[in-house]
Amino acid sequence: MKLGHWLCAALSAAIVAAAPAVDLRAADVQTGGTLQVAVDLEPASLDPIFGNAPGSDRRFYNLFAENLIYQDANGDFQPMLAESWDYAEDGKSITFKLREDVVFQDGTPFDAEAAKFNLDRVSDPEVGARALQFVGNLESAEVIDPYTLRVNMKEPSAAFMSVLAIEPGSMLSPTAIEAMGDDFHRQPVGTGPFKITSWTSNKIEAERFADYWGKDDEGRQLPYLDGVVARVISNTAVKIVELRGGSLHLGDSIQIKDYSQVESDPQLVLMPTTQGTTQYMAFNLTRPPFDNMDLRAAVAHAINREALERAISRGEGIVLTGLKPPASLAYSPDVVGHSYDPDKARELYAASGHSGTLTLSVIQRDPDTQIAQILQSMLGEVGIDLRIEVLERQAWLDKVLGRTYELGILRATLPRPDPDISFSTYWGREARQDFSGINSPVLHDLIDEARVERDVEKRRALYGQAQQYINDNYFQTYFLWRPAAEVRRVELQGMDSEYSGSWRYAEMWLEE
Repeated sequence: MKLGHWLCAALSAAIVAAAPAVDLRAADVQTGGTLQVAVDLEPASLDPIFGNAPGSDRRFYNLFAENLIYQDANGDFQPMLAESWDYAEDGKSITFKLREDVVFQDGTPFDAEAAKFNLDRVSDPEVGARALQFVGNLESAEVIDPYTLRVNMKEPSAAFMSVLAIEPGSMLSPTAIEAMGDDFHRQPVGTGPFKITSWTSNKIEAERFADYWGKDDEGRQLPYLDGVVARVISNTAVKIVELRGGSLHLGDSIQIKDYSQVESDPQLVLMPTTQGTTQYMAFNLTRPPFDNMDLRAAVAHAINREALERAISRGEGIVLTGLKPPASLAYSPDVVGHSYDPDKARELYAASGHSGTLTLSVIQRDPDTQIAQILQSMLGEVGIDLRIEVLERQAWLDKVLGRTYELGILRATLPRPDPDISFSTYWGREARQDFSGINSPVLHDLIDEARVERDVEKRRALYGQAQQYINDNYFQTYFLWRPAAEVRRVELQGMDSEYSGSWRYAEMWLEE
């Protein structure tokens, strides 16, 4: 499937996902059963504001946690715990009318006080939430009456509704948070369709929440399923074996090389998504050897991105000049990327004065280890000796975020519901994933300005400037964006996803 066909298919899939699906309204919906899913990454915490993989972690969080609103597969905002909302004329506040029939999974009521508690918590620097980076524009949350909440912003923002629809806007039980303390991140309590019952290594189990507020269009109680088991399986081949054997019903992050065997199996359905994966590399700027710009530039110009894309995404992907793919609001065709120029790479390497081996830290997962091996060969052709260090994800995160690495392969699921979610995460003033240690006032100012700019083209230009600044200083270097797909078994019905690509579980069901 060529890229143009892929994007059309992904758009069609998004439209279908957003529209009411016939099977989940049909009279023959079957209740009961346990859904078995496989996800690529394990969350660092089950407290959504402490997650470390925005978007991906919501495959777990959507089991038990909900927001005031959600963003459907078309990007439109829909009611969830809020029934309606109104913007102030000056654009600096949003007033939400909340549902009055919602309880948390510990039996305590969800109301405006609970919503305020959660927004105060995520924006409190003393709490130290990873999601703090997203709520810099939150001025305050104000209780108008028991079921009316006003959210006040410092400046009108094009991004803030998307922020409320993801991890920072998760509504969790204040009673449970205060009672459980540090244990809350393993035993979270929300308002969602399932309650977490167990989290062991690489497996999270959840059971149906009997007092869930949701009902389908015919008045039937949701969720349909008795439970969900989510397992962490980062190896695509293993996922497919289990999907074909029936021990899994749903899996994410299927590699392009494996599409053909999925499509040849009548029990499996390959599902294009609106998201894909940007693959890139960060330099650790905070210590030698990559505090040396000539060395960073030498590495960047030694990489043949077209060849890398062909090897990894087989012509289905896009060679990138910056972080964002063309489908993103933040994409700018004016951004100039790093060219493949072996002669220039050799000259820059000689000018850097470096000698010896460089170490590339990579997570043990597909296709990152493949990319590492290709980079090792490409850098070797210009005289740069590259050693590959393969780590489990948490060990890799500890090393990279602790800035004790030299080079690291990164990836990001993009596009996100709003570009600020990526830019604030990686380069904002409160960035919790500034992998390179950039900490640049120039970038901070560009990101702050883009966050509150409401003109789309002006926002795009600001994000373009930010990406060009990163390229010009060789802080990071970008390779490719590859499309993503998921796989489900034919008996899984009622599939629905958010704009972020994260699954919504309440109306999924299993056909006998």
